[in-house]
Amino acid sequence: MAGTQAMSVKFFTSRRFKTRLSKKYEELKGLYNRLVDEVMYILRDAIEKDKVKIHSLNPRETKIKTFKSFYDKVVSRQIRKSQFEAIEDIAGVRVICLYRSDLAKIGGIISKSFELIKAETSTTRTEAPFGYSSDHYVVKLPKECKGPRYDNIKKLKCEVQVRTIPMDAWASVSHHLDYKQEVDIPRELRTTFNALAGLFYVADTVFEFFRKGIEESRANLMKAVREDAFDVNQEINLDSLQAYMRWKYPERTISASSEVSLLVKELGAFGHRNLRQLDDKINTASSVLTQFEKEFFEALTQAEKEFVGGDLGRYTAVGAIRHSLDLTDDDYFNSRHPGKPVEKLVDSLWLKTGKLIKKHRSKLRS
Repeated sequence: MAGTQAMSVKFFTSRRFKTRLSKKYEELKGLYNRLVDEVMYILRDAIEKDKVKIHSLNPRETKIKTFKSFYDKVVSRQIRKSQFEAIEDIAGVRVICLYRSDLAKIGGIISKSFELIKAETSTTRTEAPFGYSSDHYVVKLPKECKGPRYDNIKKLKCEVQVRTIPMDAWASVSHHLDYKQEVDIPRELRTTFNALAGLFYVADTVFEFFRKGIEESRANLMKAVREDAFDVNQEINLDSLQAYMRWKYPERTISASSEVSLLVKELGAFGHRNLRQLDDKINTASSVLTQFEKEFFEALTQAEKEFVGGDLGRYTAVGAIRHSLDLTDDDYFNSRHPGKPVEKLVDSLWLKTGKLIKKHRSKLRS
């Protein structure tokens, strides 16, 4: 037995074997790089079509395994023949999801987008994972990929890792600890190590719970909007303000979340923390806002129209709220007046806006 093992070690460590393997690796390296690019292109397109939001899609830290990593794996597994067929993770792509429930969605996309060779997921593993493991798929390009572009790479395999953000954080930390299996860890540290893995799992669970809570809250808000049963007696936050704008201004454009978020911050700075307070201001301004808006857009030059987003003829919902407060809140109006010279076009717009606001504020007070 000892003699057989010695011969095996001699075979794998011989210069001839390593040189032959290295030469083949160099021949295939460019093809594996191309394979990763193709897999990423196909996968990104499929994920976008299925409208699954992800954190990132990139190659692994090393797009393809280094020769040393590849060679070490060949030696440790004592693979005498067809090494490039046997080692299935030479090329690698990584998808990082936002939530654990997205793992299965991405897995389904991978299965239908490629020729699936192997899948190792939380539902298919026969042994308990070490630490907090991600899902792994081994794929080839789909049979639809035909022609000279694919002839040299269609038989090569690529590993696709799918993990959540906490899984990725765990993988990064545990990689630097250099423990590959539980028995590698000193006995006195195993409990702590497993507890740490559990914390990452709990983080994923809480993120999932939080996501479902947000979705349920937003669904309830939109139901109230559709049924015209919106309750203004609630605090102002991003979700409630977006729903309020859809209810109050169904005919106006709702700005991007980033713009609405800025408005939430502005409102809080001036003491508007409840939608009832805001709604009262808007209702007060409504008697003159329509005429103010009409006169404002009629007074714009072509250059000014292009600056504010085209000849739209009306404000977005955010703009309507801001100008309603301009008309009814002295502190808010004064805070928006530039305290120093600004770009000429902006200054011109502001002067027109300020003049019209003052005109229509006097109407409200008369």
